[in-house]
Amino acid sequence: MPETSWRLFRFALPLRISLPSGARVRQGWLIQIQQAEAVGWGEVAPLPGFSRETLDEAGRILQDRLFRLTSFPPEITWAEWAEAVEQSLESVPASVRWGVELALAQCQAARRGKRLDTWLAPDPLPMVSINALIPIDWREHPERLQAIRAAGYQAVKVKVGQHAPKEAAQDVRLLRNLLGPEVELRVDANRAWSLREALTFAEAIADRNVAYLEEPLRDPAELHDFVRRSPVPVALDETLAEQPDVPLHCWEGVAAVVLKPALIGGLLRAWQRAREANALGMTVVWSAAFETGVGTRGLLALAAASHSKAAAGLDPYHWLADDVVYPRLALHPATRVADALTGPWRLNAAVLEEVNEHA
Repeated sequence: MPETSWRLFRFALPLRISLPSGARVRQGWLIQIQQAEAVGWGEVAPLPGFSRETLDEAGRILQDRLFRLTSFPPEITWAEWAEAVEQSLESVPASVRWGVELALAQCQAARRGKRLDTWLAPDPLPMVSINALIPIDWREHPERLQAIRAAGYQAVKVKVGQHAPKEAAQDVRLLRNLLGPEVELRVDANRAWSLREALTFAEAIADRNVAYLEEPLRDPAELHDFVRRSPVPVALDETLAEQPDVPLHCWEGVAAVVLKPALIGGLLRAWQRAREANALGMTVVWSAAFETGVGTRGLLALAAASHSKAAAGLDPYHWLADDVVYPRLALHPATRVADALTGPWRLNAAVLEEVNEHA
């Protein structure tokens, strides 16, 4: 088997809009793993306020694990590869697992002469739909909403937790009128409300044809009660990261799961969650944790390979004012996966600092 070599870079990218933590710079680690002629890329970028590990902690663990990497024979099956990688990265934080597993999976796919999506599934979707994220200040800047409509997005998501339930419901009702009945409308409360407030909000928008209400409760222990009583379908996001070992069948009545590999445990665990959700009839929404073009391409591949027809939440990529690779990834309301995964690109040296190399 060929030896494994790797390179590690640190990056800092300016943001067009502040992260929920208030940060205006997205920081992380970029990994290149090479085995023979095959190369894979991944990124490790803990999300402040959501990831349990810090950037520096992730960097120390990442370098330790990179020195332990071993190669796998190209003929190894997906199940055998997954089991070996799972064992090698046991107890590693979610963001580190996501980056290392993504790079290793791309490398293994390349050794088989495949893209990541075609290695994961023999018949991945050729196109992945993307949902647009409506800016919080859309009322003050109606031109941004107009641009989303003009671009042809068929699914949009709006954050409402910054408002009281009554005001938030008024916004949702207005948005539905402005968007028309054909556009899928997703609502995310980011755990802002009490059970009573969340039910008040759900009842006020019950006739607005909302696809789902994501994480409405300040106290997730009350989710079961809310799901049972809500007239609006419910989606899980943060709960999946906080309770990674709870089987999805324990969340009876939940309509959708929002999968962010960087937060819920990496590529393999997210892939398993998607299979679990599909078996239960839950909608699978692949979503970003403000990844660069490297991680976003990985999310596109996962969405295509899992046959998720729900629009993926990859719009946060547009919040990055720069990227670790050029040219920038072209995300459209309907994105052709082959073009996104096979187009030539080069490193953006201006935002990268190489910190370690092992050949």
